[in-house]
Amino acid sequence: MIGAAVLVVIAVVVGVVLFAGGGDDSSDGGGGSTATPGADTNVTLEAGEVTADSAGPPVTVSQDIADGVIDTIGDYLQVATVAPLRSGEPAGDLAPVVDGAALAPVSGVDRPALVDEGLPKVSTDLDVVAQPVAITGLGDQEGNLVALTATINVDITAAAEGKAKPLHIVRTGYFVLSPDAAGAWKVSAYKMGVTRDGGTLDATTTTAAATPAAPK
Repeated sequence: MIGAAVLVVIAVVVGVVLFAGGGDDSSDGGGGSTATPGADTNVTLEAGEVTADSAGPPVTVSQDIADGVIDTIGDYLQVATVAPLRSGEPAGDLAPVVDGAALAPVSGVDRPALVDEGLPKVSTDLDVVAQPVAITGLGDQEGNLVALTATINVDITAAAEGKAKPLHIVRTGYFVLSPDAAGAWKVSAYKMGVTRDGGTLDATTTTAAATPAAPK
């Protein structure tokens, strides 16, 4: 349904399985087993309103494209947040979801705003809750769908062993996605802010980043 709310809860199962039950939960971030028995990894991710604007003839965002955007964001959350928090190791390769122009700052100066690494390993329950992702298609003067924007509003919590206050990470902003040579929609620009507190952090930290191509 284009132009109206699309409330389809999508289980994020890209590359690894994110378990929502108890028992032998694990997530492969390159460091083997990462959670203690009984620890859950719960990821909530769904599409919100899907709309489109155009500088020329009207454009639409198909259900397949909207689903692909959610899959890309699911991949991002897995690599940038779930895997490093579970393993306590650096995040993996973001090239499958970020294109060449944006990959350099994501891998460099903007990394602290986009990746949750350098934190102690989370071996307790990990909750990653994203608000419904609003997707807007952008058309050119010929009526071609050339870009998409997708809102990011993610609340991450995990109990910290031996600490009264849980680890709390809030990341808000948006991605701009463009098709690569193969037609896959990848992040080509972004505006993102993140706040981290609790757990083993001594103080609240806030970091922001944006690419020059990100709309104001």
